[in-house]
Amino acid sequence: MAEEESRRLHLNEMQLPLPPALFEGLDLDCVRFYPPEELEEQLRLQIADYAGVDPSFVFIYSGIDGLIELMYKVFWDRAFLIHDPAYYVYEHEALRQGISLSKVKLRFSKLPSDFSVQAQGKVTVVVNPNNPTGNILMDETLAEKLLSNVELLVVDEAYYEFSGVTFAPLLEKWPNLAIFRTFSKAFGLAGARVAYMLAHPKTVGLFSQYSEVYRVSTLSLMLAKNALADTSYVTEYVQVVKTQMERLINALSTLHISSRPSVCNFILVDKDFAEFLVSKGFKIKFFEKWGRLTVPSPSVTEEVIALAENYRRLT
Repeated sequence: MAEEESRRLHLNEMQLPLPPALFEGLDLDCVRFYPPEELEEQLRLQIADYAGVDPSFVFIYSGIDGLIELMYKVFWDRAFLIHDPAYYVYEHEALRQGISLSKVKLRFSKLPSDFSVQAQGKVTVVVNPNNPTGNILMDETLAEKLLSNVELLVVDEAYYEFSGVTFAPLLEKWPNLAIFRTFSKAFGLAGARVAYMLAHPKTVGLFSQYSEVYRVSTLSLMLAKNALADTSYVTEYVQVVKTQMERLINALSTLHISSRPSVCNFILVDKDFAEFLVSKGFKIKFFEKWGRLTVPSPSVTEEVIALAENYRRLT
């Protein structure tokens, strides 16, 4: 990994090289043609098998950001509710489209007790696990409580592969549930821009009506198909993340540098220390009193720990 790439710790991208098998069988000449319907259908079947749902519950699109944009187009005249903080694109896109979006402040990184009351009749979004706080916000009991009184509950499961928490088993019971997932995080395909929604066929139909004909490029569809054909590299990467996260958190704790682990692929670190890392060439995302740091590769983890030791000596 090039040094510049290894210092990109602000977007929660995969920090290890992708396996060569992911690129086997790619027909580069295919870019002369529009994406074939059968290729998207093959991926739809793979996603359905992976998620444990009927293929009619799968909608493939160009990244979760694209799904967010499309969601607002579909429900443009509805009232939306989301917690704060949350993935920033939900607010950004709502402002861009002139959508009515109410925000409810998290309390100690948890949804307030009256969240379900405030969600009454709205299209409600819960990022679970949450970005940027990195924790689980909702269990099945709360999810069903929300589903009983919201128009639509959208659960952003971008970090599902890391957390292992999903509400996909509730899809058959609740037609007003939609789940957003992506190939950008644990699958390492951020540049390919592939995501999918799991939802009732009626919701899938609504999203299809508002989307363009060719939603995902041919090469991106091929990469996603190859990724699902053998997910062992994803499992291995998730384990690397957990191991390196533990190393980092333990080292920072020993050095008395404030940090918080997550069930995602990032940690939160003291803002002053994060700014120190930025001064050393790292890219880091900031919010409130924290720097959000993507869990790096083993070698870069060693470098970050060494810098933490130096930072502590200087301060």
